Amino acid sequence: GSTFIDAPRFVMEVLSDSTENYDRNEKKELYREQEVDEYWIVDWRKKQVEIYNLDYNEHGQPQYYLWKIVTQEQKEELDFANFPNLNITFDELFAEVDDYGR
Repeated sequence: GSTFIDAPRFVMEVLSDSTENYDRNEKKELYREQEVDEYWIVDWRKKQVEIYNLDYNEHGQPQYYLWKIVTQEQKEELDFANFPNLNITFDELFAEVDDYGR
């Protein structure tokens, strides 16, 4: 199989109707195989962020675990599972996503 040189440690996907299945299944699987530490799925329709954290099961296989889902109601809980020095607010994130969606 191909390997990424320097696979990213963090990936964020913004869902769209046409790519949702792909982002939630094949892409997530690809990132899991590449052992990307953290995967965010941003759903701008529901205005929520699902944060998946990579860990290893008892067989040493990489697995994604849903770390948290952040919605508008508890938006101050948006943070990175693995990168305490990175910072983005919920409002900043969705402002970016709104621009991207236009």
